[in-house]
Amino acid sequence: MNLPNILSFIRIIIALIAPFYLIGGTFTESIVVGVFCTIAIVTDYFDGWYARKYNKITKLGKILDPIADKALVLISFSVLAYLIDELSFWWIIPIFIREILVTIYRFLFLSKNIVVAAAKSGKIKTVLQMLTIGIAYFFWMTRKYFLDKLNQNFGLESTESFMYVFSVIMFIALALTLYYTVKSGYLFFKNNCQTIKRFHQLA
Repeated sequence: MNLPNILSFIRIIIALIAPFYLIGGTFTESIVVGVFCTIAIVTDYFDGWYARKYNKITKLGKILDPIADKALVLISFSVLAYLIDELSFWWIIPIFIREILVTIYRFLFLSKNIVVAAAKSGKIKTVLQMLTIGIAYFFWMTRKYFLDKLNQNFGLESTESFMYVFSVIMFIALALTLYYTVKSGYLFFKNNCQTIKRFHQLA
């Protein structure tokens, strides 16, 4: 349990607990959730950088890190889809399928000591996923806690226009996320077709 693995373990705990506090939580609890999830995202970058720089990459880390990433993304998307009426679960299901399938194959490869490098599309996908979660979070926070103040200060019509633009930005980010998630999954199986065949032969 070196530092990167400890950080991954903490991210798993945050992913499994924090997002659910948005459901029925207070304003303070919602802010705390945002802070903790932001910390989890930052440590995701830091623990990978630290492990590579100081040669702290372990087999346990290769298991914990993707579990932490997928748990944070999938649970956060699920909770936000539950809270935001416009955010249909149909947008989230393809993301679930891609992440679960690719993660299963990565673990299967790991069991046979087969190394599969991360593709550029996968890294773009991860950045877009985190960005979209952040945008959806702020959209929900704004509508739940600040809508009345916006109406008082700017008027109902201006507030509705602002929220409409905000929702459009959220859906653009979500569409890009879905595109790169599906694309990276397709490229994973396309580029590793021979590796998958080799794995099944070894199995």
